[in-house]
Amino acid sequence: MANDEIQRFTVSLPQSLFEEIETDIASRGYQSRSEYIRDLFRDRIVDKQWNDSVEDVVGVLTLIFDHHQRGLSEKLIEIQHHHLVHILCSTHVHIDHHRCLETIILKGQAKEVNHLVNQISALKGVNLARLSRAGVV
Repeated sequence: MANDEIQRFTVSLPQSLFEEIETDIASRGYQSRSEYIRDLFRDRIVDKQWNDSVEDVVGVLTLIFDHHQRGLSEKLIEIQHHHLVHILCSTHVHIDHHRCLETIILKGQAKEVNHLVNQISALKGVNLARLSRAGVV
C-alpha cells in the first residue's frame, strides 16, 4: 500500500448482526473488531483481484458428492479433462458409505476456472462445490 495511514470510519449495523459478529470475533480469537474487519476486506480484495486478473490464478475446489450417483465420477473427470485449467493436485476421501470429499487445486484463467466450477456444481449428486480463491500467480 502506498499510504499506510490509519483511517477510521463508522459502520451502522442491526443489533442482531452486530451480536453475531461479536460472537464470531470472540470464537476466532481476534484481538479487535478492527482486525476482524481488515481480514474481511482483504478477502474481498483477493476475490476482486482474482476475478479481474489477466494472469493465471490458483484456487482450491472443495467437493462433497454422492459417489453412488450414476455416471457422476465419469462426468467429474470428463469436465476436468476438457477445460483449459490445469489440475495441479487432487485428493479424494471417503466420508461415509455414500459421500466423498474431494479437493482439487486448480490453475488457469479466472474465467475458465469459474466455468469449470459452475459446470461441476450443477451436476446431479454434487452436494457442495466451494471454490477458495487462493491468489494470482
